Amino acid sequence: MSRPDEPAGPRARRITLKAHGRRRAPTRPAHMTLGVILMAGATLLCGCAGSSDRTPAPATSTARQLEAVPAPDPDTPDGVAVAALREIFTWYPATENQGASLSRARKWLGPSLLRTLDAPAGAQTPAPTLRWADWGRDGVKVQAFAFASGEPAPDAGDPNTQQFKIGIEQTAVHPDGTRESLPPTTVIATVVRTPAGWRLDGFR
Repeated sequence: MSRPDEPAGPRARRITLKAHGRRRAPTRPAHMTLGVILMAGATLLCGCAGSSDRTPAPATSTARQLEAVPAPDPDTPDGVAVAALREIFTWYPATENQGASLSRARKWLGPSLLRTLDAPAGAQTPAPTLRWADWGRDGVKVQAFAFASGEPAPDAGDPNTQQFKIGIEQTAVHPDGTRESLPPTTVIATVVRTPAGWRLDGFR
């Protein structure tokens, strides 16, 4: 057993060194720690927002957009034009003759188009396309989507007559499900007020 005045031995020195090795890291003030957390959170949020902004929105086809358009209201002038032209530009070449679609749209037609429809054989009727025979042989049907354009049409100058720009998209659907988008078109539709309501009386 060593006396109090004896110098410390090797074991005592090891204990002293070990105690020095347990020195704790300096503690940061609370406000500094909170600041670091807030800065890290802000950086993370900014990074996420930037990444989201750079992600392009998925493309949507015109036909898909048109399918989402609400059904036209047949009690309104533009709704009548849309409903009639959608029927007129929907074709079944395998089972119908050219111009038959005008007959399918009869309930939406005004006096001028009804005269065209009821005219004797040989009178001019809408001629949809030169591809009609090929489509009929291949069993192709043509679906149409029509919608009222936001562009103003010429003013007819008559409260009983209105004109609208109507956009029309057509898709040729083959028996195997293949779909072919046809060139879009826009027509000026003339709608007249009749005792039965608004009716499509012409388009060009």
